[in-house]
Amino acid sequence: MTPAPTPGSAAAIRAKAELRLVAIVHARDVDGLAGANPELQFVAFRDVAAAVRAGAGRPATDEPALLAHHRDVAALARTATSVVPAPPATQFRNPAALGQWLELHASALDEALAHVEGRAMARVTACRDLEGASSDPAVLPPSAAAAESFRVLRRHAVAAVPVAGGAAGDGTTIATEAFLVDRVQWDAFAAEVVAEDERSPGLLLRLTGPWPPYDFVRLQFTA
Repeated sequence: MTPAPTPGSAAAIRAKAELRLVAIVHARDVDGLAGANPELQFVAFRDVAAAVRAGAGRPATDEPALLAHHRDVAALARTATSVVPAPPATQFRNPAALGQWLELHASALDEALAHVEGRAMARVTACRDLEGASSDPAVLPPSAAAAESFRVLRRHAVAAVPVAGGAAGDGTTIATEAFLVDRVQWDAFAAEVVAEDERSPGLLLRLTGPWPPYDFVRLQFTA
């Protein structure tokens, strides 16, 4: 069954235009999102909708294209009740192909939207504080202190995952972990990061966010 076109969705996009997928959102949010993001268009199926850029052409993976993609996702996140970001440079050859993909994965996409609704992603990077290092044997070494701090922070998050490549080769970065946090608890989570930072000599914890939930959703593009 091919999803029926709705105003402002596939019917408004050229039939042969390639589409670059930005994110998945709730269909109920489309009217408000279309007004706030006039450069984006939406293809809806039942309760989910794809935010796209039409006429995308050849996929671009250079830095300007990546930054533009993240700006689009961030703009949606400011208005939508829930956003599932797409990997950069994800394209469909036409609205029909996108509609078929939405139909095939509608249930899983709806579950993903529900999982991240009202939540944002925090990233916390643990670094060695070379100036604040302690020689006290009772003080945990920075790597052990980082592991303990991440364990504590997980209690204040819905979910947590290590970030691949989070340990940079600069000699100070130990690891980075992503946390899915209820937006209403964001300030409390940030306060816990500060408390853990102050509790551990020789360790610096750096919090960034709130971000869209990039590390907590994975879109499937095969049957």
